[in-house]
Amino acid sequence: MIGWLRGKVVRRDPARGVAIVEAQGVGWELHVSIQTLAGIPGEGEAVELWVHTNVREDAIQLFGFASEREKQLFRMLTSVPKVGPRNAVAVLGGFPVRELVECIAAGESAKLVKIPGIGKKTAEQIVLTLGDKVVTLLELMRVESGAAPVQAELPSADAGELGVAARDVLLSLGWKLKPVDKALGQVLDELGDAAKSADLDALVRATLAKLMER
Repeated sequence: MIGWLRGKVVRRDPARGVAIVEAQGVGWELHVSIQTLAGIPGEGEAVELWVHTNVREDAIQLFGFASEREKQLFRMLTSVPKVGPRNAVAVLGGFPVRELVECIAAGESAKLVKIPGIGKKTAEQIVLTLGDKVVTLLELMRVESGAAPVQAELPSADAGELGVAARDVLLSLGWKLKPVDKALGQVLDELGDAAKSADLDALVRATLAKLMER
């Protein structure tokens, strides 16, 4: 399996959504999203791409991604019923990865329908299947970008105020109120008096872990 590739751009083909990259004397043909293709330099320039190898009975296809997060989202999309690799690439081409993840987490299927080739039923299925699953990915992307949705500490907050703040963060990430309240209550009970000195980031992460167990 090929997981990552560094080489020289031989050809960019927007019409086919393909980039050919030469590495160690071999020209690798990779199917890429419009978003990734836009970031691939001109012919003869160096490029690095994350790669997913798709094996079928009649062919072996390589899909290239500008980032590891885009690759992760691609794999999540292909787990959705009736969304194959080609449809997943089309979805990835519709918006930047961060915006796309936020859209799915927020349940905005109508926004996905604006992507060429993605119908209403497919968009709704993506949101239904991945709505909860992309939350952790979104949180990770926010932390990596240095734009985490919470501060390391919430000064002068007691456990009650902290819980309300944590709930707001989780709801903004797309989680539903009832499961958030249940998971948050469990975490606060486990912390006991220590909740008063806990920081918001730790509380959000602990509650996320509870939610992901379900």
